[in-house]
Amino acid sequence: MGNYRQHITFASFLGGFYSAGAFFFLGVHWFYGTVATLLTTLSGLLPDLDSSSGVELKGFTGILGVLAALAVWDSVGKADPRPQFEVHLWAVVISYVLVRHGLRRVLSRLSKHRGISHSLPTCAVWGLLTYLYYPSKYHGLRVLMGVAVAIGFFSHLLLDEICSVDLRGARVNKAFGTAIKLWAPSPWTTLMMYALLSYLTWMTIQRWPTDPTQFDLPALDVPIQKYAEEILQKLKSVAKP
Repeated sequence: MGNYRQHITFASFLGGFYSAGAFFFLGVHWFYGTVATLLTTLSGLLPDLDSSSGVELKGFTGILGVLAALAVWDSVGKADPRPQFEVHLWAVVISYVLVRHGLRRVLSRLSKHRGISHSLPTCAVWGLLTYLYYPSKYHGLRVLMGVAVAIGFFSHLLLDEICSVDLRGARVNKAFGTAIKLWAPSPWTTLMMYALLSYLTWMTIQRWPTDPTQFDLPALDVPIQKYAEEILQKLKSVAKP
């Protein structure tokens, strides 16, 4: 199986290739492409969340916690009436703690390493979750990010299978076939994953636009250059004696 660095490198390469294709063929703004590359890179480690060891994965769950906190902050801010700051604060703190400290513990208890987490239905689940809950009103952008996460997840499975083959010795080790699979050794875990996949698929169908070919993409909503100039002006004013 691949190691931490190999998974990150492979996923980031595929993410860059995917974003470049979206830029040239779909007209996706490069800034959204960088986000897609980031999501692809991070999701390249998602299958190993069921591992109870690894210093690198602890840092990875910290990054996931920050992303979850940002998503929760955005969602709470859209409520009507707008909640008070203290509600925002507690929602962010709780979501970070749950993802940072609870996600891996729950997954490691529900399944063993290289169990259902290393499978195609789990890959689809993470992609659908991204599509459903990515904080954007644009269908095309949510599809773009959902596919990015699925590509990153699948890159992990593919690299594990590739590393299970010894081309020099023309043989495969016992881990071959345990990454890209449709079910886990446990029938109950497999049933639960397919139930979740079915539910998320139903939710995606309900949210999908009436026109199945619709792929709306936003222009860049964030005036990066303007913000950068304002930050530089503030820094210059602070630096002046």
